[in-house]
Amino acid sequence: MHVAIAALVAAEGETQNPILPAVNELIVGIIAFAVLFALLWRLALPRANQALKERTESIEGKLEHAERERQQAEELLRQYRERLASAEQEAQRIVDEGRANADRLRRDLMDKAEQEAERVIAQGREAIRAERDRAVRELRAEVGSLAVELATRVVGDSLDRERQLRLIDQYIEQLGDHAQAGALTGRRRDGSGAAQ
Repeated sequence: MHVAIAALVAAEGETQNPILPAVNELIVGIIAFAVLFALLWRLALPRANQALKERTESIEGKLEHAERERQQAEELLRQYRERLASAEQEAQRIVDEGRANADRLRRDLMDKAEQEAERVIAQGREAIRAERDRAVRELRAEVGSLAVELATRVVGDSLDRERQLRLIDQYIEQLGDHAQAGALTGRRRDGSGAAQ
């Protein structure tokens, strides 16, 4: 049986090429391929082209969107840097303004303190002058009374009121002249010509 099958195969092999299919199969295959190609060309290819087109548009849209977002990010970064620089300038301006205000306040306080010190010194001088003038008045009155009393004893009798007042005024003027001369001499000795 093996020999019969082998002989049959050898007989068929001589008439047909084992690589090429039979003619009827070749015709059916070409027709089936043409029908399948026509169906694919009509139905599948437009859908594939549409899907490819949509995919391309989607990718391009995403790329454009990504480019817009990159540009927006760059713009935001630029604005951020500008704001940061502006904030740094503002902070420096505030610091400089604070220093200027502190210097101005310190100068104002120093000026006020100097003015207050001068005012206190002037008040002290006024108080000293007023006290000196009061003491001089009291001293004049006392000296005048003593002078009248002394003059009364020296003369031996009482002077009338008018004469007493005249003598007192003359004596006070003489004492005033002597006091001024003594004050000037005392200042010259002290080395200070300023009035106290």
